[in-house]
Amino acid sequence: MSKLERVLVCSLALCGVLVFAHLARSASDRTVKNSCVECHAKLPASNFVGVKSHSWIGSIHQQHGVTCDKCHGGNPAAAQEKQAHIGVFGSSNPHSSVYFKNVPETCGKCHGGEFYKFTQSLHYKMLETTGRGPTCVTCHGSMVTKVLSPNNLVAVCARCHNTRMGIFPYVPQKAKAVLLLLRDSKALLAADEQLYRSPKCRRPLAHADVLLHAAKLNWHKFDLDTITTQLDEFHDTLKKLPACQ
Repeated sequence: MSKLERVLVCSLALCGVLVFAHLARSASDRTVKNSCVECHAKLPASNFVGVKSHSWIGSIHQQHGVTCDKCHGGNPAAAQEKQAHIGVFGSSNPHSSVYFKNVPETCGKCHGGEFYKFTQSLHYKMLETTGRGPTCVTCHGSMVTKVLSPNNLVAVCARCHNTRMGIFPYVPQKAKAVLLLLRDSKALLAADEQLYRSPKCRRPLAHADVLLHAAKLNWHKFDLDTITTQLDEFHDTLKKLPACQ
């Protein structure tokens, strides 16, 4: 390769790097420039909205680019407060996307499978008819999207499912047992995927993964018996793995 050719190759490579850096920087700018995030981040922690905004930082929603406007509405491109808040309503307003009855549909814009299963539950029917049913926020919180531990789950379920109210008081402990089974099943599948690497094992492992995913989705329908049945089939599938080695 001649000196001129080497210069041309280096020049082209440098241009490619510069173009990539420019595109990356532009993408980053589009993510960062959000008036909702920029303004709310300046609010003090003593302010209600400020607390919520600070809780958003580092959350799974922030990591996936889910900013304030995705749930609350508004115009994140507007620099002025009045224009930025057009279409934003307080959570007590039935027109608000975060009004308690509207929360499942709002979350369902991203979590479609979970929302669909939730709409099939008695909890959703109660929420729609009486306004007293739980929503996504009841279990996951409104900002950091927490996942309840089995013990915390018991406390949340027991708010309604208790002897005093007479609404299936056995449910909290049964739900805890099923949640523990779900967590253990997830860990078991991860271990078996590392242990059984033969191409012959791919199909049963894939089938087990589908069963586990279906069981996790049905959790949002709160159909504990169906979940248990699916997990029984899941474990039966994993028991057959040694034969495929």
